[in-house]
Amino acid sequence: MNISLTPELAKFVENEVESGLYKTASEVVRAGLRRLKEDQAVRLPRAPKTVEELATQLLQSIDRLDRGEGVDGGKMFRRLRKRMKESCSNA
Repeated sequence: MNISLTPELAKFVENEVESGLYKTASEVVRAGLRRLKEDQAVRLPRAPKTVEELATQLLQSIDRLDRGEGVDGGKMFRRLRKRMKESCSNA
């Protein structure tokens, strides 16, 4: 597999290898991909595998809402629209 890096990322990889922490550019890229995979596992909710697991997650969510840990829907949608508008104007 071949990958293309921006000059900035290529320099970063070179610096990591030169530091002695990694022996090759491939090791740096693998380390970065492992970290990305770990981050995604933490950030992205896992889909329930069974109906029972889904029911448990829904009940836990209802409990959080009952404790006042929910998000105001109107505020959330306003923030989301603002972010979308800003991202469209930056493109």
